[in-house]
Amino acid sequence: MKIRKALITAAGFGTRFLPVTKSIQKEMLPILNRPMIDYVVQDCISAGIEEIIFVVKQNETKLVEHFYSESKSLKLHLDKLGKVDGYNQANSHLSNGVKFKFITQTLNDKYGTAVPVEIAEQYLKDEDAFLVFMGDDFIYNPDVIEAKEMIKLFESSKAEALVTCIIKPQTELHRYGVAETKSENGYTYLTNLIEKPAPGTAPSNLTNISKYIFTPKIFDLIRDQEANPQSGEYYITDTATQLAKNNPVVIYTPNGRYLDGGSVLNWLKANLVVAKDIPEYSKELREFVKKEFN
Repeated sequence: MKIRKALITAAGFGTRFLPVTKSIQKEMLPILNRPMIDYVVQDCISAGIEEIIFVVKQNETKLVEHFYSESKSLKLHLDKLGKVDGYNQANSHLSNGVKFKFITQTLNDKYGTAVPVEIAEQYLKDEDAFLVFMGDDFIYNPDVIEAKEMIKLFESSKAEALVTCIIKPQTELHRYGVAETKSENGYTYLTNLIEKPAPGTAPSNLTNISKYIFTPKIFDLIRDQEANPQSGEYYITDTATQLAKNNPVVIYTPNGRYLDGGSVLNWLKANLVVAKDIPEYSKELREFVKKEFN
């Protein structure tokens, strides 16, 4: 089995970040000096992915420009300053042979996390398996390529899909989708996802996050899937749960730290976590935060 492609979704409106998301896609907001989605892309590239498919909303151009084009004026400017290495570093993803494809999710399409996967079917249906990531969160791990570890676990388990879960304290489980699991042959498999269980009733301390591996079998399930009765949306978590009823769906627990940029507060926290590991920022930032919050 060869996993060659990854799907990254970036078609939401980012309403929790308004008004800035009137003019810039949420996934392009920076974690320090890199767009948030760039951390997801780099993890895929480092894992050996050959093609990345982005699902974007109508009229989205900033993300396309960042990943698919060069800035001749910026290059000329940096050449004059003798800083061409900075330009080459900023565009390293353009020279490593990875293909980028952009698909538009329109206002007429259904809405929900399963919809971008359905839209991309024609580009993924002939693959052995493929990665599915959201563009507004990532696993921060300077030492380990998390996407590569996901692929290794998926292949060794011979599962039909992989769902990523992180450990949360018992006091927080009622706020998340919590995995019901079983263990076989050294692997942990998903049997069900319990959405926001009542305090004290959670089946485990593993909460689902938006990092998956699927085979093309998922497309039949998405086509037959009904919208969530409360929200009217089509959730990929519901698809994965349905798949787990009759197929092995292995659970991956990442080594690194899960950083969620889906809200302003979590985005701020993600910046601080990444900055903490950079010597030129960490000392002064630590002193600043201590002074400001005392």
